[in-house]
Amino acid sequence: MKMKKRIAVLAPIMIATSIFTHGLSAQGPIDGFFSKKGKASISLSYLSGNYDEFYVGGEEVSPVPAHNEIDQTIYSLYATYAITDNIAVIGNLPYIQKEGNGSADPINGTTEQSDFQDISAFVKWAPYIKELPNGTMTYIVALGGSIPLNYEPSGILSNGSGAPGIDGKLGLQYKNNSGFFAMVIGGYGLRGKSDNNFNLGTGDKFDAPDVVNAVVKIGFAAKNFYLDAFLDSQTSLNGVDIMGPGFAGNFPETIVNYSKIGGNLYIPFTNFIGASFGGGAIIDGRNIGKNTYYNGGITLNL
Repeated sequence: MKMKKRIAVLAPIMIATSIFTHGLSAQGPIDGFFSKKGKASISLSYLSGNYDEFYVGGEEVSPVPAHNEIDQTIYSLYATYAITDNIAVIGNLPYIQKEGNGSADPINGTTEQSDFQDISAFVKWAPYIKELPNGTMTYIVALGGSIPLNYEPSGILSNGSGAPGIDGKLGLQYKNNSGFFAMVIGGYGLRGKSDNNFNLGTGDKFDAPDVVNAVVKIGFAAKNFYLDAFLDSQTSLNGVDIMGPGFAGNFPETIVNYSKIGGNLYIPFTNFIGASFGGGAIIDGRNIGKNTYYNGGITLNL
């Protein structure tokens, strides 16, 4: 049982790199698996994505406005540390490269962007773990935040909204003694202001929309592998549509809704090192690229 828990807590590392555009962040890194006190892991990951379709408002258009097609690469450093058996801290730092295959962005005048995005950290807590006849039910509480790292926030090609955020999450995870598990978790994200570096509209700083999000995940955590499938969704609570009323190039203020499906596989080579593989796709959205991505990475268990 201890080995199952140790493997499973490492597998979601790749999910934390699934970042595409304004307002869209990882459906991880929160789940109901916890390592023993003092255990830590460090992961290096790579993600490659591409899209030539874009949701302008709720309408799917092709090719992507101005850029025709966008290629994206993300390198991510992800770390976890178990403060106690039921409290863990999690950190993530992605470096994003995006390139359009068309004309320059009409707002920022570029055909490519590359920079660190948002540094983020979470505290994850299991306040109650209920023992059941054939498994356990884990109650999950998490609180975290993100800080943007001075990238350019205005334009379709930008790496993010440029706004700081605070996120809270609540969830449940059932794990059967055979290894099968299922999780549901929901959250609310407060978003702050983003710099209006091109002095668009009134010239005031942008107000990035607050969001609600939810993740449903099922999987299997065995001794020699971990496998999951997920559905991840986000809905903005305010904002404007690209090319809609109130839009004047103020991309950080746009509504960003999405539904994303995907899966992850983790295989340990030894107790010290293992590899992760995964992929996913946006299947519906609003003001977001219809992205398909693949990812892989290496985890060191300390």
